[in-house]
Amino acid sequence: MRLAERHGTPLYVYDAATIRAAYRAYQQAFRPYRPVRTSYAVKACALIGVAAVIAGLGADASAASIGEVLAARRAGFPAERIQLHGNAKTDEELRAALRAGVGRIVVDGADEIAALARLVRRRSDPQRVWLRVSPGISSDTHEHMRTGALDSKFGAPLATGDALAQARAIIATPGLRLVGVHAHLGTELHEADRYRELADMLVAFARELRPLGARVSEIGLGGGLKVPIRAEDHVLSLREYADAVGPAVRAAGDLRATIYLEPGRSVVGRSGVALYRVVGTKRVPGVRTFVSVDGGMGDNIRPALYGAAYTALIADRATAPPEEEVAIAGSYCESGDVLIRSVALPTPRRGEVLAVPGSGAYAVAMASNYNHHVRPAVALIDGGRARIVRKRETHADIWRLERR
Repeated sequence: MRLAERHGTPLYVYDAATIRAAYRAYQQAFRPYRPVRTSYAVKACALIGVAAVIAGLGADASAASIGEVLAARRAGFPAERIQLHGNAKTDEELRAALRAGVGRIVVDGADEIAALARLVRRRSDPQRVWLRVSPGISSDTHEHMRTGALDSKFGAPLATGDALAQARAIIATPGLRLVGVHAHLGTELHEADRYRELADMLVAFARELRPLGARVSEIGLGGGLKVPIRAEDHVLSLREYADAVGPAVRAAGDLRATIYLEPGRSVVGRSGVALYRVVGTKRVPGVRTFVSVDGGMGDNIRPALYGAAYTALIADRATAPPEEEVAIAGSYCESGDVLIRSVALPTPRRGEVLAVPGSGAYAVAMASNYNHHVRPAVALIDGGRARIVRKRETHADIWRLERR
C-alpha cells in the first residue's frame, strides 16, 4: 500500500529474495546431475535492475535479441556466458553479437549459417555455436506457447533430416565450431514425459554428430516450466523436472555434456506483484460483475494473448472473506482487455489497491503504449528496502521520437 501511495499505480513490485530463492532451487534440484548451467531467459523480464539480481548469482543469460544481449551486459552478465537465440537474426545483429563476444550463437536456420559464414571468414578463434532443432514434440499448452512441434517457426526439424543437414553445414564452415544442440518445447509446461523425451532425442542427436567431427558437449533443454499462481494450478516440481532430463544426459557418459537450463518464468514469475487502483464497478445482474482498474492489457497482455490465468486480492483487506465473484477489467479500449475472468473478492471499493501476484514474467516485458497509456513504474525490494528500477513513463517519453 505504501509503495502504491508513493509511486502511483499501475506499479510492478519485485522481491529480490524470491528471485534468489527460485534460482537456488534450480541449483539444488539439479545437483545430482552436474555439470549444469542455469541460463536466465532474459525475455521473461529484461529490466536491468531485476536481471542484475540474477547475474549476481553467477547465472548465464539466454537472450532472444541483440537488445537483450545489451541489457544482459548492462545487468552484469559476462559476454562469454550469454547465448543469443532468435529465428530471424539480421546481419547487423550477428555482427553486433560477434563484436560483443557473445559466448554462444544459437543457429536457427540454414540462411543463418550462410550469413555467419560470411561474417566469421577471417576469424582466428572460431565462434562457438549451438544448433536449435525442432524435436517434433507437441506439448499440452496454448498453441501460441508451443515451440517444439514440427509446425513451428523455430528450429531445424529432426524428423525431416534438416537438423542433420544444418549440422553438417556448420561443421564444414571455417570460423564456426558446433559445441551444442538445443531445443525448446514451449511454456507453461507440466509434463515430465515430454521433457524426458526431449532429453533422449537431444542426446541421440549429439551422438549422431560425433562421427561427423563435432564434439557436442552442451545440451540445451530450454525452459518453460509452469509456475503455481492459483491454488488449483498443477505444476511439475523442480525435482521431477531434474529427474526427467538429468538421467538421459548423464547416462551418455561419452558426451561428457553440460546440461543448460533456460528458466525465465520460474525464476521471476512469482517474485512480481502488479498493483492497480480500483476505478469502478459495473454490475450486469445474472451475467457478470466487472471491476475496472487503472491498468490492463498494456502492462499485461498475457490474458488477452493466450488466456493466462491470475488471481487477485484487495491489498489492505487480504484476509477478508470473499463476498462475490467478479471479473477484473482493464482500462484499454478492447473487449478482450480482461485481466481475470473470475475471482472471489470482498466487494471492491473505488480507490482501493488491487494486487495481482505472480505477475513477474512476460508482463512488463511485453508492455506497450496502446491507447497512449504510459508504461508502469517498477520497484525492487531488496534487503527490506524498495527502490524504483524503472521510472513511470510520461506522455513526453512516448512522443520523444515522433515528428510532425
